[in-house]
Amino acid sequence: MIWRKLLILNPLSGIILYLILNLSNCAKDSLCRHKIWDDSKEGKGVKKIDFDCMNGDVEWTGPYGGLFVNIKGPVKEHELCIQVSSIGTSALVSSVAEDNQLKRLVTILEPKNHQHVQKRTLCFPAYKDTLLFVEPDVGAFISSKITIEYDIEQNPRYGEDACRPCTDEELLYNFCSSDFVAVGKVEDIKSTPAVNILQVSLDHVKKQSAKYFTKETVNLETRFTGKLYSPGQCSVSTSRSKFVFMGKIKFSRLELKCAPTYEDFFELQQSSKLKGATLCT
Repeated sequence: MIWRKLLILNPLSGIILYLILNLSNCAKDSLCRHKIWDDSKEGKGVKKIDFDCMNGDVEWTGPYGGLFVNIKGPVKEHELCIQVSSIGTSALVSSVAEDNQLKRLVTILEPKNHQHVQKRTLCFPAYKDTLLFVEPDVGAFISSKITIEYDIEQNPRYGEDACRPCTDEELLYNFCSSDFVAVGKVEDIKSTPAVNILQVSLDHVKKQSAKYFTKETVNLETRFTGKLYSPGQCSVSTSRSKFVFMGKIKFSRLELKCAPTYEDFFELQQSSKLKGATLCT
């Protein structure tokens, strides 16, 4: 479990090198956003946009014709997740192979209620760049909208590996590179086959890339609350222990990556500093 209380601390040799190698990859960790508005169907054809970030989105209003979305990924195998949402129009999303053949990935049929937003999410392994082709319904209204969001995971963990505790190296790296880092307890858990939803109460929020945690004052004490998400196949349980929660924002959800106990992580930090490691440079 990535949040169980007992962690086996590995030898710290190699941590300095690991931090140097991985922090150099953080330069690309930014958000790309595009907005397209087709206010007229005259002279409209196929468009193309390029993304060069680890995550991003394109909002296409009044879609007409077609749209190529080129996502530039790292030069190694990674996981690419896309979330497609549409309102007032059908949306077909396909991947484009090197021989220009299309492979259908996501299909959203036009909703009867044009004010109802439909969403589909798909994750798949990718290598280097991924070219997508988006097709709206021919009869889409000018107020229709298609939104494509994507997220690149450089070091995905699948199956049982997704539930193991983070290694010392992963803990130190995620402490610096995560979208959020917070200290607190798990108050409640709701589980489904697909996902675990952890309701957390936090004493301290060290970092969050956006304001996803809610600030509360009870009996003159200020605390933060929020929801964290973990894979459904991982067994979780509430505990009185205090944890350091680390993770990333993915499609507006806080996905948990690592959760060592506060005592274990504090000990790891002190040990690494004694060995000369400089954290979060």
